Amino acid sequence: MTYTVSQITAYLKNLFEGQAILRSLEVEGEISEYRRSSQLYFTITDGNAKLPCVMFLDSARRGLLCKLEIGKRVKVSGRITVYPNAGRYQLYASRVEEVGRGPLNEQLQQLARALKEEGLFDPEHKKPLPPYPKRVGLVTANNSAVLEDMRRVFRERNPYIQLVLSPCRVQGNGAAKEICRAIRRAERAGVDVIIVGRGGGSRDDLLEFSDEQLVRTVYACEVPIVSAVGHEIDYMLIDYVADVQVQTPTAAAERVAFPVDDFLRSIADMHYALVKGVCRSVDGARERVVRLQQGMRHLSPKAQLERRRELLSLSRERMSVIVSAGIADERRAAMDAERNLRHRMRESLTSCRSRLGMLEAGLTAMSPYRLLEQGYAFVTVDGRPVKGIADLPAGTLMKGYLADGQFEAQVVSSQEKPGDT
Repeated sequence: MTYTVSQITAYLKNLFEGQAILRSLEVEGEISEYRRSSQLYFTITDGNAKLPCVMFLDSARRGLLCKLEIGKRVKVSGRITVYPNAGRYQLYASRVEEVGRGPLNEQLQQLARALKEEGLFDPEHKKPLPPYPKRVGLVTANNSAVLEDMRRVFRERNPYIQLVLSPCRVQGNGAAKEICRAIRRAERAGVDVIIVGRGGGSRDDLLEFSDEQLVRTVYACEVPIVSAVGHEIDYMLIDYVADVQVQTPTAAAERVAFPVDDFLRSIADMHYALVKGVCRSVDGARERVVRLQQGMRHLSPKAQLERRRELLSLSRERMSVIVSAGIADERRAAMDAERNLRHRMRESLTSCRSRLGMLEAGLTAMSPYRLLEQGYAFVTVDGRPVKGIADLPAGTLMKGYLADGQFEAQVVSSQEKPGDT
């Protein structure tokens, strides 16, 4: 009897829903995958098996008691049934609560701390990428979309770079050992840089890229390694030890494959600069030769004798001009000095006459003869001027001077002015 897919799926759905334990249960596990769209989708694992879960937003508003994060250990309550459209069973969660960090996450953290303490993640150990690699090793799965993407980028940007494929598995148990062997093969092939790449995936899918042996292999490799594993998880140890880490293999190819057009333009620019520099050097050398030839002619005895004759003639002419100019200057200076002296003497004489007139006027104004001309007399006794009535007692012989002569008289009587005593 032949069944349709829908019949088988419906049978399994009824079988699941008929089990009482699956209608209401609690499951503990570590979140290994998580995404959010119209609902919350996540996967829990115990390291040996996975259980896909879905939680509707209405249920999340009531029963989501912690933040969903990869590596977190949670207890999920709900029911398990079959989702016909995907043909798989899943747990429809009604409640999610945190119970701690998962053991896988803790192991990765412990390993990361140990490797960091050893110095495997120190920046000083990271090697720079070569600016112009000739051979590039690709460590990835053969016939994969990742490989084709990287090849396409190299073809578009620089088809002259030789690609050396070192194929290996990039997922599943034992993949880390294959990746280690592939890295060592690429190193022995003499490549300039190695790209370790794969597409995205869940943390469980990418656990091999946190393998301790792989980390140590990358650290020991003498060739620069680019880690190009598409992921959104917290821990992937190859990222920390690789010399360069990028988000995708395509980005890694773009980082390593220098654009050949830009390179050729830079070569042309350097060639032009080199030719220009050589031409400039040749022109400079030619100019130096011309200057040396001119210098040789300039230093010949005949040229030196001729120059000395010319200098002597010029010196004579200059001396004659200088002497003539000096004599003319001296004459002009003497004439100017004479004019200045005459001018100053006239000014001095005028000034002296003016001062003399002023002094004469002052003396005339202060002369006692001016008073005598106004009717006053100058009286003396024994040649001494009379200053007051006390000097003229009765009987005193006095002598007086007027403007037009002098006289002698004897005092008959004298009297002081009232109010003076």
